Amino acid sequence: MAQQHDSDDWRSEFQPAELAALRERIPTAIQRSQDRSARAQAAYDDPDGDQDVYGAGMARGVQKELRTLLSDLPTYREAKVPTTRRMLTFVGNTLIFAQRVGKQMPRNVRRVRLSYLPDSRRELLSKTSNVKYSDPGLFDISDVLEGDQPASLEDALSHVELAVPRTTLFVPYYSSTPQGVGTVYFAPARLNGRYLEFADPERLTYERTPSSVDAPHTMLKPVAGFNGSERPRTSVKLRQRRSEQEGN
Repeated sequence: MAQQHDSDDWRSEFQPAELAALRERIPTAIQRSQDRSARAQAAYDDPDGDQDVYGAGMARGVQKELRTLLSDLPTYREAKVPTTRRMLTFVGNTLIFAQRVGKQMPRNVRRVRLSYLPDSRRELLSKTSNVKYSDPGLFDISDVLEGDQPASLEDALSHVELAVPRTTLFVPYYSSTPQGVGTVYFAPARLNGRYLEFADPERLTYERTPSSVDAPHTMLKPVAGFNGSERPRTSVKLRQRRSEQEGN
């Protein structure tokens, strides 16, 4: 069971062991997906056999890696959205929904615009939007509580039992390119139009462990260009003899 929060600190939503696991495993999941997605068309090696372009590979891959890495937590559960392949990931009374924000993290890390927001996702994010934790100056929680909440998602997700107790949306969000992962944050989120607004986001860091160190890559020699080929080498003794002969 999640701890009863007695302040605006969202970290009290999780047991200490859960919070420690999330802080460590979220960046690991993102990095694992990065390692696969950066070579998407060549050797993605996706568990489900998917071969997506980079952006789609990250969007799907991070969530898959999260399910694998978080599945041993006592309060972990997942649910499949009917008629889709999407699996929802829960820890306690929170929905963990990863989001790539693009190539660069916005300057205002508390507010991120969603470039892709289909109706089904809008309803999901609205239904679970954060109403527990506030961030001074970001938004007024009372406005969220008084706002209309879409009901049509209940037909698709009634089996998840989002309402009692109310599930809160938590988003690991990050920037990345095929060359590498940028910054990573984690926070409760509220959907406002096409924006996700975050309360007190915490920056997470990927810690490379001995088991996560990549195997050494085979170095490929570049194709020799003009004057680029290796020069024949002579022994030290032969060079000395030539010097003596030239001196004489």
